[in-house]
Amino acid sequence: MTRRFGLSLMVSTCLAAGLMAASAAPEAPRAWAGRYLYEHDGGRTVGGSPIVVTYELNIAPGRGNRDCLLRIEGFQTDETIVCKASGTAESVSVAFHTFGDGRTVNAYGTRLYDVGLNLFEMHRGGDAVLTQWRALNPSGAGSAAPAGTYFTRQG
Repeated sequence: MTRRFGLSLMVSTCLAAGLMAASAAPEAPRAWAGRYLYEHDGGRTVGGSPIVVTYELNIAPGRGNRDCLLRIEGFQTDETIVCKASGTAESVSVAFHTFGDGRTVNAYGTRLYDVGLNLFEMHRGGDAVLTQWRALNPSGAGSAAPAGTYFTRQG
């Protein structure tokens, strides 16, 4: 009888620990739910064409590792990133999950980001949203974009 009670207690403890771990998984707070837009102006090409790239971030908490979608479109760019947003009501971190086609390599077969890699963070600064770029950088590879106001909430 004691052996059966011990086994039952151990199973119950493991189940409870698993449930607590699952409920403690970081998630984007409801305060960040919505659509955010950033239009990067990269100047002009030598021929005078505008270099503009639009970043559209949609956050919908409660979808696990797929609770945000980042569309990047514009000058020589057309990319969709499925991402994971986690944080607090004051700040949120956006991490790479997959590209839009479900793969972890881009259309050219190149692995740009590891799953879970922090792409950027957003912080509330009064009425503004402040962004700190990490693995994703609109200024291009090798040049760090300073923290600042990039994304604006669209409703």
